[in-house]
Amino acid sequence: RVLCLDCGEQTPRGVLQERFQVLNPTWSAEAHGLAPDGDVFLTEEEVQSFQVPSCSRCGGPLKPDVVFFGDTVKPDKVDFVHKRVKEADSLLVVGSSLQVYSGYRFILTAREKKLPIVILNIGPTRSDDLASLKLDSRCGELLPLIDPR
Repeated sequence: RVLCLDCGEQTPRGVLQERFQVLNPTWSAEAHGLAPDGDVFLTEEEVQSFQVPSCSRCGGPLKPDVVFFGDTVKPDKVDFVHKRVKEADSLLVVGSSLQVYSGYRFILTAREKKLPIVILNIGPTRSDDLASLKLDSRCGELLPLIDPR
């Protein structure tokens, strides 16, 4: 989902993708490199020519409905995740250094419940010493190999 920063309207990502295509019918870009966090490098021309949609309700700016570094996690989301961790048989952390407390506290909840903790991340994390298994690999390479059966 994406979220309007002005009015709070939530838009499904698929709907936004359709708006991207309408605003940029001939736009194409080729990545000029890939960063460890999955970002791609584009030319200045590719970036400047791209038209970004605004909120369809109020015209405000949009952002992914995720918590970025430095953002505050809403209490209802924290409660939701704590409940899910308490109901879980194990905890899998994917692509996080767990340096911020908002993520680290879920590890602490899992540890209190004596759950197995698996961490998939390139490089060290704040909780490597608490993990039953630490996988130092790219998420996009390893996750598709997991068989859901």
